[in-house]
Amino acid sequence: MSNFGFNSDLILSLLLVVGSFVLALILELVGDFVFKAGKNKNATLLYRIAYNLKGPLVVFFIVSGFLWSLSLLDIVAGDLVLEGSDRKWLNDSLLITWGVLVIVILTISFSRITSVFLDWYSRKILKKTATELDDKLVPPLKRILPIIIYLLGALQLLGYFGFSISPILAGLGIGGIAVALAVQPTLSNFFAGTYVLTEGALKEGDFIEIEGGIQGYVSSVGWRSTKIRDRFNNLVLIPNSKMAESVVTNFYSPETAINILITSGVAYEENLENVEVTVKDTLQQLLSVSENVANNTQPRFGFSEFGDSNINFWIFMQAKDWAASFQLKSEIIKAVHSSFDKKGITINYPTRRIIKD
Repeated sequence: MSNFGFNSDLILSLLLVVGSFVLALILELVGDFVFKAGKNKNATLLYRIAYNLKGPLVVFFIVSGFLWSLSLLDIVAGDLVLEGSDRKWLNDSLLITWGVLVIVILTISFSRITSVFLDWYSRKILKKTATELDDKLVPPLKRILPIIIYLLGALQLLGYFGFSISPILAGLGIGGIAVALAVQPTLSNFFAGTYVLTEGALKEGDFIEIEGGIQGYVSSVGWRSTKIRDRFNNLVLIPNSKMAESVVTNFYSPETAINILITSGVAYEENLENVEVTVKDTLQQLLSVSENVANNTQPRFGFSEFGDSNINFWIFMQAKDWAASFQLKSEIIKAVHSSFDKKGITINYPTRRIIKD
């Protein structure tokens, strides 16, 4: 029967194995008390990160302790003592294994930290920011960044084992160019969408007009297209590349109030002072009763020119938004016409007289 010859190295190796398990157990038990708040998605960022790193740290301590104990153990089987090249081979293998462990643990840890941070940001910060850019960026980043981190970790492992990653990177570059050419329209819309989002000139609910006559309310601004709801309640999808290249009028920026200009005229026989007082009084009364007038606005009135059959005048007011502008314009026309009828003020209209020989 083989004699293992217990010595100080063997005892130290066993102690390291037992110690690593004990340390991992302590970390697990303490973590349940100290980091239990991290299980709650509403916990602070530090608690969430600590809770998600507990698992990788436990694995790291257990495996590291086991590998370290093997590096100190001289006796592998029976009374065989590793010396010279055998000892070097064992130490090199253990070192390589530990390096792989470090890369894997760091990759998993960075991926978890990134996911926890983005999840915390979306819950705590996202709704408090003034810009809507992060509302569009955070969801895809939560899916893409972990994949990128794992790909970088895989490349690091290949480099650690002596594989040259330059050809891989070159292949990825050529493949990326081929894919970019194949999906050029999609990429064009994507980068145009980035421009539209970062500009912050459009947001959901805005009423816009695009060069070419398309009008409607912005339903959503995405990475590939912008959706608007037109006046007939039809959903129109506009590629962001077209949005970036077109002249876009936003009727709700920098504010929703829209100017209204109405022109008309009165007969030459009318007293212009009386006409001006009548129109201004009518508009002031309309301010107090109409729900379509913009806040903190005052109507304006003035005579503009001598027309063919009337002395023309203009009326200026502000509606609270684009939809209200139509209703307010109708209210002004009805109110002024009613006031003119009561005061006997005449609005001439062109007439044609036929003279027969």
